[in-house]
Amino acid sequence: METIAIRFGIFSCLLINVHTVNDPDVSELAKIAEEALSNKSINVCDETNTNNSFIYCYGRLLAAVNVHNLFQDSKYFVDMPMKFDPEVIQEEFDRRFGEYELQAINRSALKAFVDEYFDLPGNELEDCQLEEWIEHPSKLIKIQDPLLRDWALKLNAIWKLLCRKMKPNGNPKRTSLIYVPEEFIVPGGRFREFYYWDAYWIVKGLAASGLHNTIKKMITNFVTIVDRYGFIPNGGRIYYLGRSQPPLLIPMVYEYYELTHDLAFINKILPTLIKEYEFWQNNRVINVSDDKGSTFSVFYYHSKCNVPRPESFRADIIHASLLLAHERPKFYMDIASAAESGWDFSSRWFRDNHNIETIETTDIIPIDLNAFICWNLDILQYLLKHTGNPSKSKTFRDKREILRQAMLQIFYNNTEGAWFDYNLRTKSHNFNFYPSIVAPLFGECYQPLNLARPQQIVNYLNKTGVYNYPGGVPASLIEDTKQQWDFPNGWSPANHMIIEGMRKSNNPVVQEQAYRLARKWILGNFKVFRETGYMWEKYDVNGTVSQPGGGGEYFVQ
Repeated sequence: METIAIRFGIFSCLLINVHTVNDPDVSELAKIAEEALSNKSINVCDETNTNNSFIYCYGRLLAAVNVHNLFQDSKYFVDMPMKFDPEVIQEEFDRRFGEYELQAINRSALKAFVDEYFDLPGNELEDCQLEEWIEHPSKLIKIQDPLLRDWALKLNAIWKLLCRKMKPNGNPKRTSLIYVPEEFIVPGGRFREFYYWDAYWIVKGLAASGLHNTIKKMITNFVTIVDRYGFIPNGGRIYYLGRSQPPLLIPMVYEYYELTHDLAFINKILPTLIKEYEFWQNNRVINVSDDKGSTFSVFYYHSKCNVPRPESFRADIIHASLLLAHERPKFYMDIASAAESGWDFSSRWFRDNHNIETIETTDIIPIDLNAFICWNLDILQYLLKHTGNPSKSKTFRDKREILRQAMLQIFYNNTEGAWFDYNLRTKSHNFNFYPSIVAPLFGECYQPLNLARPQQIVNYLNKTGVYNYPGGVPASLIEDTKQQWDFPNGWSPANHMIIEGMRKSNNPVVQEQAYRLARKWILGNFKVFRETGYMWEKYDVNGTVSQPGGGGEYFVQ
């Protein structure tokens, strides 16, 4: 999930086809939904962290709305604020529909109930003014090409359309929104709330526009969330509390510090940054042995939730209908874990490379997550050193070195000259191309004096042919999956990581390759903008004419 706010961030720092299976009948879907309401369910949120979880995270109302397909997009319902307190709504739902089995509930009566007791999505937020916004930021004015400069300035104006804040008189009990004190930038489209890893590229764009205080406010929101929940959820809704996303808060803070040198703010939030790292250390680590018998602690995506995602409830139970009952809880966990990765969805997580029903995310140790954690450790040691804590800085420097060794021993393949995901089931690497293999260059989690390492990666990429597409690098070379993180779609975060990873190397040949790819990606985006008037979340990189991408759970935006 990534839309216009992120793509502007990528641009500035570098210069549907909806997949479904045939729907089962209502009775079969109702049976599968009832299974998910069992006592053995680990829900995406509950009474320990919310006071309205029985409306938005689990329960017969949520199941009924999706079984009877009241809305084209499951997310629409769980984004609807309540007109009354949740206890009142639940009591009235039970009074009207409690005696019926799910499939026997009258659809028209249910729709009338929802219309009566819920408001339209987005009504609990209001637009905000970016007081520091200026029409001609100094960095953008320096762009020499007049067409690209004009484009950048048009995108700069869009920040004002994407700024949101909580309504001051809102009732947190009646919404699925996670309350935050400051304004924030939303990606746009169906994504009305803030998201975690998207925010890193938003921060990059805000920096190019000179909106430093807005960056600080977004970081403050995330810090508030970590202090409250112990981690950052996937996005700003309570139904995301069962999973996180790639850990990029610490890199956001680094971006802010390099812009402002606001040491007082860094000092204040450092304990919370460490707390967020500890969430991953304590909840997303598994021990893996290399071929020499040495054991390393590495990180993987692993949501514990074994129920359908509320925002994609219907899609999840439709796919689950193709599985046996005992297979469904792990399927839901793997689906949520793939969403935690940000790559939702991709052949990267599928056992057979094509069918989502074969998803096995929790059996895969992803190279990019470990590179992100390695990067986090490097930034933490840097910030601790600059805030006068050399002993603790050394602790994190040592942790980084241990993880760097694991990156070499577990993920690096000497024959191919590249890093790859490691599969716990097969005890082998996945040699299919994915842009994630460049993440160690992006996070600089390798020996920087080793000039050969970046060159080996470029050689591997050249061998795969991924540089040959006119619109940029695709998310994979696996065709016909109808998933959005597969061929022919190219994504801004993925292309940015490849470009920046190569640029950060000390190898001039590799850096030249980074420049060529950056030019190709920017010009491809520019052509689509001129033709459509919009920036898109993903692009079809195949063919001579750049165009928006497709696939996935929702219409391209």
